[in-house]
Amino acid sequence: MNSTSTTPIRIWICEDHANFAKQISRLIASEDDLECEKAFNHPDDLMAEFNFCAQPPDLLMLDLGLPGKDGLQVLREVKAKFPEQRIVILTSFDDRERVYRAICNGAAGYLLKTADPDDILNGIRDVMRGSAALSSPIASMILEGFAKHGPVEETEPLTSREEEVLRLLVKGFIKKEIAEQLDISQHTVDMHLRAVYRKLHVRTQTEAVSKALRKGLV
Repeated sequence: MNSTSTTPIRIWICEDHANFAKQISRLIASEDDLECEKAFNHPDDLMAEFNFCAQPPDLLMLDLGLPGKDGLQVLREVKAKFPEQRIVILTSFDDRERVYRAICNGAAGYLLKTADPDDILNGIRDVMRGSAALSSPIASMILEGFAKHGPVEETEPLTSREEEVLRLLVKGFIKKEIAEQLDISQHTVDMHLRAVYRKLHVRTQTEAVSKALRKGLV
């Protein structure tokens, strides 16, 4: 059902699959309160528009499987430039790590391309009203992910620097990038990571990220 809003919600889409991009654009255009203002099939074009546009969109719908650049990296770059930008992930990826990383990096919603069209439209409106938009399988995954691990176990507290390293690790930065962000050597990053692994009782970066998210450490 269409809304009677006099000012349509301005939406940009970044989606490299032409047919799906057309479907979503037409779906949005069919609603009186929504407007598909721009559609991009490459993240470089999207970022160029963000860098020079006078007015960013009300909402960006972003795929994660993009050519040349991972969608999570695009998410980080847009949020760094426009912290208040509303971004909804619309993708076919439903694995736990991508979902958690997208949310931790500021995505306001995570919708699957297989979602009912009405759920996608309602998700857009929910985000514009300040709520989160999650496809049912994604919401269930998040709830089950927390529930199955039971009570939170006690761990040795991390130092402030270890927390900074872990936070950047969760955001998807590699060791070299972490070193550059914190203005320290990669050797020092390795030292902090070893301490993080020991305190969290994990062995790998993936396990550290997963446990940090489950325990709400970052």
